[in-house]
Amino acid sequence: MSFKPRLFIGAVPGDQTEIVLDEPTSRYLVTVLRIREGLSFFGFDPNGCEYVLNLKTPDPERAVVVIRSRTEKSQNNSNVCLALGQSLPKASKMDLILRQGTEIGIHRFIPLITQRSISRPEISQYEHKKDRWNKILIEACRQCGRTNIPALDDVRNWNEAQEFFKDFDLVLMPYEKEAMTLRTVLESRPSAFKILVLIGPEGGWSKEEVFQAQGWGAVPVHLPTPILRTETAGVSCFSMIQFHLSHSKEAGEGN
Repeated sequence: MSFKPRLFIGAVPGDQTEIVLDEPTSRYLVTVLRIREGLSFFGFDPNGCEYVLNLKTPDPERAVVVIRSRTEKSQNNSNVCLALGQSLPKASKMDLILRQGTEIGIHRFIPLITQRSISRPEISQYEHKKDRWNKILIEACRQCGRTNIPALDDVRNWNEAQEFFKDFDLVLMPYEKEAMTLRTVLESRPSAFKILVLIGPEGGWSKEEVFQAQGWGAVPVHLPTPILRTETAGVSCFSMIQFHLSHSKEAGEGN
């Protein structure tokens, strides 16, 4: 077969030559994709390694595969860490944000409940949502060819945000009111490679939240775009940041 599927296979010990897949993965491989005994496909694990695998036992409950090769994928710009602090949107918009964010290279997602968040799940629903969101991240990696699965924090209340600000060189807060341009801020912080972007909910940030975030060290920024929806603002902002970082790297290498 010319097309070779790509599946997430979980953690694999370095000395292992065969893997027993879990039931959902086995069923998808054997029943849905109809991979037959002896055929090869690709796999990836949580550590950023990619594999060429052969199906040895086509059991839809416990498929056995043989490892033909293992490659540790080098990640470009390994010193860069891009994180999205996303105020929880309504309905299934978070699913789209996770998929698109994974595709464009976000390394960490931090779901937030903010003042104007429409989605306010009960504590008992958090674990269920996180399980589903993690599956979306894995599926997005499978589809786009990415090997490093983004980290996903537990849902946080806005007042907890200052606790993780210290993890970053720069915290940006797109805000439609008066603020410096994104380009101006990035050019003023050339050594910032660990960047957190805070995206507000459908109703936007409240003035109190902007004031609080500034007190914690965040920088409000203006994007050179019309006002964006919450599900597109993060993707647009990170695309601009990545362009800036790649351009800065090329300029530095040329000197």
